[in-house]
Parts: sequence; structure tokens; C-alpha cells
Amino acid sequence: MLPIRDCVRQTPGYTPGEQPQGEGFTKLNTNENPYPPPPEIFQTLPAQLEKARLYPDPVSTELRKAAAEVYGIPSDRILAGNGSDDILNIALRTFVNPGETVAFLDLTYSLYETIARVHGANIVEFRTNEKFELDRPVICPEANLIFLASPNPPLGKHLHREYLEETCARASGVVLIDEAYVDFSDENHLDFLDRHENVIISRTMSKSYSLAGLRVGFGLSSRAIIEQMDKVRDSYNLDRIAQTLATSALQQNEHFREIWRKVRATRERLIASLRESGFVVFDSEANFVLASPSWIAASDLYTELKERKVLVRYFKHPRIRDHVRISIGTDAEIDRLLDAIQEIQATR
Repeated sequence: MLPIRDCVRQTPGYTPGEQPQGEGFTKLNTNENPYPPPPEIFQTLPAQLEKARLYPDPVSTELRKAAAEVYGIPSDRILAGNGSDDILNIALRTFVNPGETVAFLDLTYSLYETIARVHGANIVEFRTNEKFELDRPVICPEANLIFLASPNPPLGKHLHREYLEETCARASGVVLIDEAYVDFSDENHLDFLDRHENVIISRTMSKSYSLAGLRVGFGLSSRAIIEQMDKVRDSYNLDRIAQTLATSALQQNEHFREIWRKVRATRERLIASLRESGFVVFDSEANFVLASPSWIAASDLYTELKERKVLVRYFKHPRIRDHVRISIGTDAEIDRLLDAIQEIQATR
């Protein structure tokens, strides 16, 4: 038998959203941005292609400078990662020995559990209430690392700010606030960085910056934390093309602000339309909504939509198996979804 670590053998792999192999799908299942980045960012690409034989900047200097301008903190307090998932893994490997404790919510980004189990960490889950919200601070003195997403999937709402503040103040370890969806909301937690020296904020360019295919993310924290995490980071963890295009994208921030406004407007229209069609829909501050149909099983709705080449996300988690998660697409894509739902309702 191969000498596979027990914690790896016993851990189910992370299940990403389905990537359709055929043509003609309306893809509303993986929270990608429905709008492309501005064409101007690609003007810098040809010069980098000519340098493909050379290693990229190992510390993503220009990219971190551009991020510093956007986030308003010095670049030496920013770590660039191969997507924000890279930042999560780096934090885990920096602060948690196998057998030590990682804490997170029972309903959240499922990768937290996967990487913690593969690492051999002890896991403490905090249960959300019947509305899938956190109704108290996360107090876990034994946790070396606490993962908290805000807005938190699959609900899409920010965690209560006072509870999150108290969590950071009382934590004996590090609190990583995952802000993957924050640009689609009116709130962020960047101010926590100057009040709590144990806080890391992760950001990604996959969602709001339309660069999911390039895998670019950031960890924002104190200089002391970033210095230690940088030791764990893989060398050359971001390729030349990703660094270049992501830097250009951050310099086009106003263009993306308009995209965020469009996504938010479409989100509110979708919520209203679904409610009119017999769904219970939670308010959202992200680029997706969680909805429960009252007239069909959520699993059947997922299947029937897929038959019509409309993909949404269905989770088998026992607490949300009556729900589907729907990413916000273009207005035309949302119209196709709503038309497909009407077709299905007509057959009931």
C-alpha cells in the first residue's frame, strides 16, 4: 500500500462547481464575473510573452504596489498569492501544526475544511442559526487559526460586524477574514488591520476583477505576519502573465466599479423575480443568491435546469439541500434562467 498520510486518505477532496464540456450553457454555478475585463489590460501582454523563458518576479513587486494603491496599505503588508486559496493554504501552513486547531463556521466556503483535514489539523465548527447567520462571536481559545468569510457563502451576507470585532479581539490565534465577495457590498474590514495585529484579510481577483482564470489573490496583514507567511509561500507562485494582467486590472479600478454596480442591480432584480416565482430568497451582499423553491425539490430544479443548459449550484449539505445557489450573470443570462424556471413551473 502506498504510504499516504491518514489525514489525506480520509479526507474527501474539494468539489468545485461543474465546468460544462459542451457548448451553449448558461453558467450560473461558480460565482464568476459575467463581464470581461477591459481590453486595455491586454496591451501589456505581448512584451511579457516575449519573456516567457525568464522566471517572473518572485515577490510580485509591481502587482503588490498596484494593490497597495487600491487597498490603501503599504505594499510590504501585502502578500500576493495564486488565488486567495493560496493565501488560505499559506496561512494554515504558517500558523497551524498538524494536530492543532482550526475553527470556522458549519456553513461557509467548504475548502476551509478540506485543507484543514489534509493538513492534519483538529477542526472546531461553529453552528450558524436557522437563518444561516452567525449570532455570536467565535470564541475558540485553542484555535491557532480561525477562517471567517464575510460576505459568507452560501448565504452571501456579511457577518455581524460586532461579533467579528469581538472574535478578533478575543482570539488567541490568527483570524483570517476572507473577503472574496466584498466588492459587491458596501462594507469591508480593512480597518480591522490597524486595530488587531492578529488579523489577515484575503482578497481575490477572481470574482470582482473578472480574472478567475489567472488565479490572483492577496493576503493583507501586519508586516510581522506577512514576513512569516512569505517564508511559506512557494517561490515564483504567480506567473509573469498573471502578474502583468492583474496589475493592469487594478489600475482600471473605476471600470470595475461600474461592473460591480451592474452586478448588484441584476442581483436585486433576480431576488425580486425569484420571490415572485415562489422562491424563498435570502438578501445577498455577494454576486450570488441562495434560494429555496416552494414548488419543487431543489435537487429536481437543479436537474431540470441543467437539462435546459442552465447551470446553478446544488449542495448536498443537509442544512441547505432544499436550496440552490445562483451566481449573478448578465441580464440576458438571468432572463434565460427565469424563462427556464417558468417552463419548469408550467409542467408542474
